[in-house]
Amino acid sequence: MTPLPSHLLWVVLFCAAVDFVKLLVELLGRAEDRRFRSDASLVTAVIPSKNGAKRLPSTLEELTRLIPAERIIVVSDGSTDETAEVARAAGCRVYSFTRSKGKASAVNFAVFRVSTPFTLLLDDDTRMGNARIPTALLSEQACDAVAFHVLPDRRSRNGALGNNFLGHLQRYEYGKSMEVGKRFQDFAQSVSCVSGAAGLFRTSDLNELHHDHTTVFQGEDLQRTIIHLLHGKRIVFANEPVWTVVPHDWGQWFKQRMLGWYPGFYHQFPNMLRLMFARGQGWRLRYEMAYNTYTVLSDPLKLWSLGVLLVTPGLRAWLLVVYLLYLAFELYSWWVVRIPGSRARAPLFVLLVYPLYGALNTILRSLSLFVWAWLRFVTGSMRAKRDERDRVAA
Repeated sequence: MTPLPSHLLWVVLFCAAVDFVKLLVELLGRAEDRRFRSDASLVTAVIPSKNGAKRLPSTLEELTRLIPAERIIVVSDGSTDETAEVARAAGCRVYSFTRSKGKASAVNFAVFRVSTPFTLLLDDDTRMGNARIPTALLSEQACDAVAFHVLPDRRSRNGALGNNFLGHLQRYEYGKSMEVGKRFQDFAQSVSCVSGAAGLFRTSDLNELHHDHTTVFQGEDLQRTIIHLLHGKRIVFANEPVWTVVPHDWGQWFKQRMLGWYPGFYHQFPNMLRLMFARGQGWRLRYEMAYNTYTVLSDPLKLWSLGVLLVTPGLRAWLLVVYLLYLAFELYSWWVVRIPGSRARAPLFVLLVYPLYGALNTILRSLSLFVWAWLRFVTGSMRAKRDERDRVAA
């Protein structure tokens, strides 16, 4: 077998070591849940929705157990289905855009009409289940925003086959992210992304800072979170499970990552650099932004290394070595990440497949840089759209 070139070997080993150290740093922290009281009378829910008529009924059914329908604002963002009619029939306050302005603009429009001190931002496919709304954390000045424990729905809801192979992979992926939020980010009150699925904010903060948002859809929740952090806001994690619909087939999954998540990551990269060097930030947040910078730089190296291993017959055996290395590194994460409620670990096949799933994500993240460039500079769909008209129904 052809010896592995020394430079390629060091690239592979270095990247693997960095990824492993990151897991240890983030998952060895405390695991206690935050305790709080909940007063839903202080909260208005805002749900931006585009063609969500099929998803809204189950979302509203569970949400109205916590918040009365008159304090639920649904913005139909250029929908061509019965979104507005479904929300209105449930008793919600409904506003409709005849032309889609995007999710962020729909949120800006609705929040301006909220009269309660706190706003719960919720996707139209998110079930609140038995989650409590952690209002005391905000009212007692413990923080300025709260992230929930977001997981892919296990139910077969509206065709979202949550218990198939891809669903199990994504549930473990989300579970790892939530565990990091609880053990690492919450300690420093620096959760770096309040998922668009569910997040509790001070209404005044959302109104004050909305002008900083580009209103670009890709990464809109990540940008909102980073804007808060850049303004010195404290964001914590509440281990209250909520359930969201995720792609149930590989075509939808590729579309989500290539056209949404990863172009949004590159869109926010300048803000990540600003956050890394901003005054007054704790080391945990700086570390996380530094790792994001490392990701941008190392992904092409990882992709190149995997490509060399794959196309060189004498080197292909090293792919097995790399796989086993990442599998060993994944053992600790698999052991500590539990499904809320059941406390069960992910199925064993998830552990065995996850290093390959991670490699696929690395490939897509690298390629999506070109997608971001196309959407940003050619089509212009990812250019900033800050406009007062975001608050006007039209």
